[in-house]
Amino acid sequence: MLQISQRGSSVGMEKILERYDNYWYAEKAFISSDLDSQGNWCQEYRKLKAKVEALSRSQRHLMGEQLDSLNVRELQQLEHQLEISLKRVRSRKNQVMFDSIAELQSKEKALQEQNENLEKQIMEKQKAKVVNRQAHWDQAQISSPSLMAEANPTFNIGPYQGMAAVYGQHQVRTGHGLLPPWMFRPLNG
Repeated sequence: MLQISQRGSSVGMEKILERYDNYWYAEKAFISSDLDSQGNWCQEYRKLKAKVEALSRSQRHLMGEQLDSLNVRELQQLEHQLEISLKRVRSRKNQVMFDSIAELQSKEKALQEQNENLEKQIMEKQKAKVVNRQAHWDQAQISSPSLMAEANPTFNIGPYQGMAAVYGQHQVRTGHGLLPPWMFRPLNG
């Protein structure tokens, strides 16, 4: 029995040692990969920092700053790059302006159509009012011609006040309403 217990404990001890080795190797691999990744991160950081510096320098050059360090060839390349950029900017600006003009022209056309429709509606309403007034005037004239002539202030002007009663029966019908005959005397002769 003693041997079995030693054997049992040695098997248990072997398992414990085996697990310890597995964990130790796993931890060592993790630490090693962590160190590798830290090295990669540091290297990546340096690369990104260099790119940012190059882009900043390029931006300053494009803005016309810090040009003293550039030679003739680099200045010509910068000038060429600026000309290409300027052409692109002008092209885009022109496109935006043309689009804006087209949009404004379509809005103008829509507003003109709307204005024409409103003018037609106003004219129709004015015609309806004139027809309604004329019908009302004609009806009133038929029922009491002398009363309407005196009630109309256009017949009682200046020295002709009171003359509306005289001419009320003999008014001339025109396209604009009823006018007394004395207003047409020079035309009649």
